[in-house]
Amino acid sequence: MRSVLDTRFFVESFASSDEHFKKWARTTLQTIQAKTNMGIVPSIVILEFYKIQLDNLGKEIAELRTNSILKSDLNITNLDTPIAIEAAKLRCKYIELPTADAIIAATAMATSCDYVLTDDKHIKQIKETKTRWL
Repeated sequence: MRSVLDTRFFVESFASSDEHFKKWARTTLQTIQAKTNMGIVPSIVILEFYKIQLDNLGKEIAELRTNSILKSDLNITNLDTPIAIEAAKLRCKYIELPTADAIIAATAMATSCDYVLTDDKHIKQIKETKTRWL
């Protein structure tokens, strides 16, 4: 199954104190990476993840963790015009939807993903996408 990985997936994968969750996240990531083009990471996720790591843990950890995502077998998908337009439509339809979450959902739609790996309430409200979490 094709999936978009949200920022929350990566943040929780590194920071969660729940060992059961961390094991699930590692297994899920390995499964996604085992098949070509099954894991999609919107470039906005890289921005959000790097910023969170930089704010909380400093530049060295931010670069180390972000590079682990960039060097993985995940497909980094840049924001293009069709995704931007779809994200704008989602922002208009779901008034409280943050721009980054709209871009993540629009990326899932544009890449025909089966679901977004997230527990983000903003993305979960979007009827045009499905979400999955532990």
